[in-house]
Amino acid sequence: MPGLSADEGDEGPPPPSQSHFAKFEHFTPDDAASFDDEFARLASSQQWVPGSQEYTRQRTIAIKEELELHYFSQQRLGNINEDEELSGEEKTLQGYQALCREVGIDPSDSVAECRRYLKNTLVNIIDLIDARRTGKRVEVWDSFEEFRAYTLQDKKRIDLREAKRPPGYLASLLQRLSV
Repeated sequence: MPGLSADEGDEGPPPPSQSHFAKFEHFTPDDAASFDDEFARLASSQQWVPGSQEYTRQRTIAIKEELELHYFSQQRLGNINEDEELSGEEKTLQGYQALCREVGIDPSDSVAECRRYLKNTLVNIIDLIDARRTGKRVEVWDSFEEFRAYTLQDKKRIDLREAKRPPGYLASLLQRLSV
């Protein structure tokens, strides 16, 4: 069953200068491209071989940074005065609440509760990023087996050590896929 798409009032993707993809010389980001398409272009420009450790590590870093940009950055959270800086705790809570809304869950007033809700939701992390990059609806899976088959495709794998590094946004969305 599909989740909710990005908020109607959302002003679209952040400026490319804030994207992970803008950090690389001689690479012009396309902020409207899907994550997979954009990363494939970047990997080609950097000569990262698909399936290699470096490719997987760099892809995981890109996923972490894009997830943080699209859900946890101050300018994406909205409803605040530009001069008003959110505390780290408020920013984290609002980011998790945005993720909950993206997958059709009523958000909680607690980070721990939001994380628990998300841990019990079968959703692909790349689909969450693409919801903000391209406006694509996020698919929330009912069948663990179908979700597992979709997520275990080679080009969807991530580096677990990198994924678990602070601030932990990515780790909170990981599912145990072994049977």
